[in-house]
Amino acid sequence: MKNLKDFVLRENDIERNGHIYCKVCDKRVDGELLDLGFTKFIPRIKCECEIKRDKENEERERLMKISSLKRDCFSSPLQHQYNFERFLNEKGQAYKVAYNYAKNFEQMKEDNVGLLFYGDVGSGKTYLACSIANELIERKQVKVKIMNLSQVINQIQKSAFKVDSNEIIDNLSNIPLLILDDLGIERDTSYAREQVYNIINSRYLKGRPTIFTTNLSLEIIQNPNIDLEYQRIYSRILEMTIPVKVTGEDFRRKIHQEKLRKYKELLLYGGGIDD
Repeated sequence: MKNLKDFVLRENDIERNGHIYCKVCDKRVDGELLDLGFTKFIPRIKCECEIKRDKENEERERLMKISSLKRDCFSSPLQHQYNFERFLNEKGQAYKVAYNYAKNFEQMKEDNVGLLFYGDVGSGKTYLACSIANELIERKQVKVKIMNLSQVINQIQKSAFKVDSNEIIDNLSNIPLLILDDLGIERDTSYAREQVYNIINSRYLKGRPTIFTTNLSLEIIQNPNIDLEYQRIYSRILEMTIPVKVTGEDFRRKIHQEKLRKYKELLLYGGGIDD
């Protein structure tokens, strides 16, 4: 027989008929006596209350991690909300590619496959890239970072006398997924081009996938009638990515129109918001 005198009682424990129960959920919490040879003890079984509490704690920790990853990923709080749902009624090729990329990210990561979203201003390239980031953060807690190359180069220049530029590039090369937004708007200097290539090449060498967005046409990227530095950059990008054309109506205008529609009733008539 087992002796319950060595069983450590907790606040909600109650003894009944030779066993210990949780007085909240009434589940038995004392297990069968275990004899390990050198010692004997009665293991504790989790009650429904503990199981529920553990799940709540796990969910709280998961949400805290997601919140932290999003703060690290995005420069704008608005981007925290970008998701694939807005594309549900469109579901063009770009949407399908982006959605399936996020869904199969483990394979993309293993094979170092990135994406190159290109298209007109306002077509939704950045929105799609951010949707991938949010999907990976929320579903799989993957560390993602989105920056435009101008920001990166400015950061390197500002830190020139404090931090080795190689340290910044090395940090960027270790992120599981880096999104470089607005390729082509960075300053057209030899120094800037060198840093852009160093960032891209460091990720290539480490086998880290990268997503690019750009207003440049694919023709310009594939056949740059420019200096060798740009040819070197674009050649490496094409080697690392699958080009995806993003088309459709002006996405920024569409978002603006949705916002106007949503608040029209409230602003004009003082009524509730129509979702």
